Parts: sequence; structure tokens; C-alpha cells
Amino acid sequence: MIEAFRDLGRDMFLTGLVSSHTGSMSLRSDDRATISRRGAMLGRLGPDDLVEVEIGQDAPDEAPDEVVVHQAIYRTTDAMAVIYARPPATMALALIEDRLSPANGEGVETLGSAPVLISQRAIDSPDVAQLISRTLKENRIVALRGQGVFARGADIEDAFHMVSLLEEMCKVAQIFRTISKEEQQPPGREWHERQNSLGPYRDKARNDSMSRRPPARPGPTRSPAPQGPRRDAGPPRPPAEPRNPNPTNRRRGPAPHR
Repeated sequence: MIEAFRDLGRDMFLTGLVSSHTGSMSLRSDDRATISRRGAMLGRLGPDDLVEVEIGQDAPDEAPDEVVVHQAIYRTTDAMAVIYARPPATMALALIEDRLSPANGEGVETLGSAPVLISQRAIDSPDVAQLISRTLKENRIVALRGQGVFARGADIEDAFHMVSLLEEMCKVAQIFRTISKEEQQPPGREWHERQNSLGPYRDKARNDSMSRRPPARPGPTRSPAPQGPRRDAGPPRPPAEPRNPNPTNRRRGPAPHR
């Protein structure tokens, strides 16, 4: 058993699925399980780095924090081995995606898809353990946003296969987005449903016209008209005399003498 744990732990470290002191592995045997101890270096496991725990009992202090998740998975599923890893590409993509799905090839038949779970509780919380174990009843691997991934298998090599395959898929997705300069996730089903709920003519046409309408340009600003007489305008002028509307009544000089 120690040789199997040591070889697989070294592979996980060399392939970048875990850092120097992160991750854990466990193998089930009836109602007990053997798990790597807290803070163990998976790339350099020794005989003292394995801890035996009861699946239905409290784990010893030497067990890692995520041991409650391992125990819950064994109680809920038929898994014989569980791996907890922190693959960087998978964790990065899980920050923006709700489900990690391979495009084609081996991932579709073997992996299926990996749901992304979100929880504000710590990884050693019983609520988190119950959430992950229920999800793994229908999936081979699950990602916990910001925490890592849990995979189950018939043995530790099978669980390792799930983690490695998902990490490869996420690396390919990141490389593709970098090449195609894709910044946002393609619109999902909710976006299409919202678009189809619009009216066939008026609402959709109005939205399209509003989206194509350029923004209004600001016009020139006008200063307000001055109120009252200006100080440098001098004394006010007298009002002009009204003009005589009847030109025949204009006053002329004396009439000529006949």
C-alpha cells in the first residue's frame, strides 16, 4: 500500500496536480480507510505519512482537514478510493464556469462533466462534505470553487485518471481562449431564453434599434443672459418719443400768403 501511495503521490506532484504540501489520497477497506496524513508531501510519502480512520467515526488529529469529505464520500457512494487535489488550470476555470465539460474525445465517455460547487463554509464542514458526497453519486469528479477537486474511483489510479483528465481539458480550454482572444464565456441557455421571450417584431426591433443608436453628442453651452443693467453701461437713456401714426397731421410751417 505504501508503494502505491508513494508512486501515485509523486506522479501528482510532478504533473502539477498538487503543490508540495497540499492534497490527500485515501483507499477504502471495508469500514475503514487509509489516508495520507495532515501536511504530508505527496511527492515524498513514507510509512509514517499514512493514517487509518474509521469511516463512520471521528478521525484522529493526524488526518487532514478534508478527511470528513473522504468519509462522507465512502458512506454515500461505492467509491473505493478518493483523491483531493488542487490542479491550477481546473481551479482557475472553475472561478468563471458553473460546469466543466470536455468538448469531445475521451473526456466525454470517461469523465462526462464536472459540476462546480460554491460554498462559503470551510472544507472541513459537515455541510460541505454532504454536498460533495451527494454530487459524486452522479459524477466521477466535482470541483469546489476556490478549494480544489474531489474524485472517486475503483482504486487510486482510477481517481487519479479523473483528476488528470479534467486538468488536461481545462488547460486546452485556457490555451484556446488565449489564442482566440476570447474574454467572456459564450452566452448560455438563460441568455437565449431571455432573447426568445421578446416579441417577434416590436420588442426585439426596438432593442436592436436602441443598441445601434449612437450616443447623443453634447451641444454647446450658453451662458445665461445678464440680469439688470451693467455697471459700465452709463446712465439710462430717455425713452424715445412716439411717432405720429397719421402722416397728414404732421406739423408744418406757416401756409403761403395768397
